[in-house]
Amino acid sequence: MSDVLLKKVDPKLYARLKAEAASESKSVGAVFNEAVKVWLATRAARDEEREQNVEVYLKIKKRISRYPNDYFVIARGTYLGHFPSLSKAFRKLKENRATKALVVHYQPSGEWLGGSLEA
Repeated sequence: MSDVLLKKVDPKLYARLKAEAASESKSVGAVFNEAVKVWLATRAARDEEREQNVEVYLKIKKRISRYPNDYFVIARGTYLGHFPSLSKAFRKLKENRATKALVVHYQPSGEWLGGSLEA
């Protein structure tokens, strides 16, 4: 292990961290290491979810052109449906508490509009 100096740490947050660590007989360094491991693991899970969303999109890609002007919603590696308006598509995302999603809009003119959302 090595010593690290952290700059711009909120003093109140640090004091709370130090107190919580002490209450569990742990060092601030041990608690920091735990927190960083969790943070990194959630980042890896998000990348995996993004890849799953793209895989689902590739599976339903042909179906999209049959529903002109609809918004197709993919989140958590699952196709959640297609909706006539963006507000209804967002409502579905909110219901599913999705933090990362793929929303695709097909226009009959042949233009493809798509976006990726991340909370």
